[in-house]
Formats: sequence, C-alpha cells, structure tokens
Amino acid sequence: MKRSYLEVWGDTVDGRHLLLSILLGVGLATPAYLLAAWGFSQTDVEPALAKSYALLVGLGACVLTGVLAARIFPPKRVLVDAAADAGSREEAMDAIEAEYGPLGDPDELPAAVLREVQELGLYEDLARQHAKRAAREAAAPADPRSEQEANR
Repeated sequence: MKRSYLEVWGDTVDGRHLLLSILLGVGLATPAYLLAAWGFSQTDVEPALAKSYALLVGLGACVLTGVLAARIFPPKRVLVDAAADAGSREEAMDAIEAEYGPLGDPDELPAAVLREVQELGLYEDLARQHAKRAAREAAAPADPRSEQEANR
C-alpha cells in the first residue's frame, strides 16, 4: 500500500497520522474544555473567569494531545549527517552560477560576511570557484557579435 504524504507548514506528514492526530485532539481537548466549563460553572467563580479557566484547561489538553500524537506517530524520516565532499559543493556552485550568474570574488565581501564564510568553511570553495570562472573567462575567445553589440 502506497503512503500518501502531505506538506503541512513546510513539513511532510503521513495523511492518515495527521487525521488521527486531529481526531485525538478533538476527542481529548473538546471534552476537557466542556468538562472544565461545567466544573467551573458549579463553583463561586465569576462566569467570565470560569470560561477563561476552561479555555486554559482546553489549551492544556491541546498541548497534551500534541505530545501524545508525537509519541504515537514518530517521524518517518532518517537524517544522515555526512560531510559534503568538495565535488558536490562545486556542482552546487556551478548550478547556482548557471542560474543566477557569477558568485564573485570572496575577498570582495564585507569583513563580517567574510568572517562568517570562513567560519562555515566555504571560503576556499568560493575562492576556487572564482578562480575557475576567471580562468574560463580568460581562456574563452572574444565573441565578435558581443563586441559589435557593445559598440552600438
């Protein structure tokens, strides 16, 4: 049987588990609120304050339901923490340059940004990418059509 996954708030979830979690929330939070509203109405508490307390009980039941749903339906994904090799970064930078244009010289970045790039370990990759693009541009013959268009 194929699972149906939905995207909710930027996360991928199993549709059946989402429905069961919602039903669990309605099944626990609504009776908790109604029972609390009835219970507080039987006391000497002001009616407006009794409703507020009942809402707090209902919200607490919602939080409890969220914890229960998280325990009953654990995440299905497996995150793998692996070091990225230089080849995959190079491919990613090539794809970014193809779509958005040159990344530029990392030495021209503002000092704070340059420090952050160095802390992330991306400086060498950006410098290598910049040198590769500069070498490509130097080796490429000048296109006579582009020179003619520039002179217009």
